[in-house]
Amino acid sequence: MAANVTMPRIYYGLIIATGIYALLPFIIIAQYNYPSADDFAGAVRDTQHGFGFVLRDTYLHWSGRYFATAVSRVNPLLYHSFTAYKWYAVALLFAFTAALVVLVRAITAVYFSWWQTGALCSILFVLYLAVLPSAAEGFYWFSGSYIYQTANVFFMLLLALLVKIQSIQRRAVKLFFTAMACLLAICIIGSNEISMVITCSVVFAFAYTKYRSNKTHQGLLTALSLVCVCAACTSVLAPGNLERMNTVQEYSKSPAWAIKGAAAATLLYAVQWALPLMAATVLYVPLFGQQLAQAMGARGVILPVKFKHSVVVTLVIFLLLQFFAVWAAGGSNLGRIENVAYLFFLLGWFFNLQLFINQHAKNSLARSFFSKPMLGLVMLLFVVCVLDINNNISTAYIDLLAGKAQRYSREQLARAQAARQCVKDTCYLPPLTTLPKTIFFTDIKSKPDSIDFWMNKAYSAYLGTPFVIVSGNLPPVKPNIETLKDMGKEMRKDIFEGKK
Repeated sequence: MAANVTMPRIYYGLIIATGIYALLPFIIIAQYNYPSADDFAGAVRDTQHGFGFVLRDTYLHWSGRYFATAVSRVNPLLYHSFTAYKWYAVALLFAFTAALVVLVRAITAVYFSWWQTGALCSILFVLYLAVLPSAAEGFYWFSGSYIYQTANVFFMLLLALLVKIQSIQRRAVKLFFTAMACLLAICIIGSNEISMVITCSVVFAFAYTKYRSNKTHQGLLTALSLVCVCAACTSVLAPGNLERMNTVQEYSKSPAWAIKGAAAATLLYAVQWALPLMAATVLYVPLFGQQLAQAMGARGVILPVKFKHSVVVTLVIFLLLQFFAVWAAGGSNLGRIENVAYLFFLLGWFFNLQLFINQHAKNSLARSFFSKPMLGLVMLLFVVCVLDINNNISTAYIDLLAGKAQRYSREQLARAQAARQCVKDTCYLPPLTTLPKTIFFTDIKSKPDSIDFWMNKAYSAYLGTPFVIVSGNLPPVKPNIETLKDMGKEMRKDIFEGKK
């Protein structure tokens, strides 16, 4: 039975509206998406070699990400479909949203109405999209999203299964759900190392907490833990990982350097995440937290775990993720890795917040503080954070309204056509003039001695054209405020010229 709703439904409706507002530009802008870098290289590789060869060769000589290697075969470019490439981003956005709803509903179905569930999912979704470290690598660049964002979707589904398993009485059904959880864990661990660390840590913590609570081993959770160990060993001990680590690249930095880099990255993201998280936290307490606390009592959320213990575990895992991200990536291309760490941090934040509220549910001062006028101010603060000109949501709208995404798509298509018509041994293509931050990740290079010149080779090989070089450098990505100023100048110019 859902908990008594003491707040007017309009609050939940407004929050759901902000969720729709946040999602809309990311769906629309997908039609202007264009492949880059590994997208072309992966398509060329998979065209030249069969599935079994690629899976074996990658595992032996490059990476233990067995599931990611397998999933790379769904690359739309392998089937020469640029339209499917654009729709893939939309499908991933909806899959992420659906997985988030499944997770929230698994935890709160007994306590919340669908209005409340939708509103809570909207808060989490808005927070994720607004300050996501890299939207382009998270949803639009296929070679980053299928490795990292797909694992995020599976991780939320795994959490939902762990929650549901605890309330299932029928042995056969519980076995089926556990088997599904094992399958998801295998897929996640075989996707990327950051998700592997998160998944193993959460599963081990879950199993240990249940053991401490019941004073006996949970056979199915123990089996799931063993599956995680086996999958992690399969991934980590891959010969390709060892071979790759022996080359002078990402792993050439010292641990001390990685610790400093991790501390700097953590501080940077803490500043970016602070205000939206605080606004959402103050909104969460009266609309969701107090009702859950009244229904749950002082016991834990999902598991009987203490607040201080949970906070320590969450922080340790998060800091470990930051260290590994900086060390493995060598300080570059952190966006897609941090996207995974941020989802873990976001879910951990609200999990620990609810634990704290449960332990202080009888605090009358906290309940009286959230009067309806105060709640209105908090709602206004949350909306202001959503409308912040520098967040990813506003950036997506500006990329669309300023025509940046449209111009970027036209220029990419025109360059590809020019490359196909080129009859010289080396073709010089014009550089891009507009970079929409929401969907742009990288581009072919202009300097033959660039370490990333392989992108040009992959681009040429996929299109079946002579070797291509860009004739100039990329322009900088303009801040949103500068783009708005340029829009204003163009509007004034059009108005004055129209009068003449």
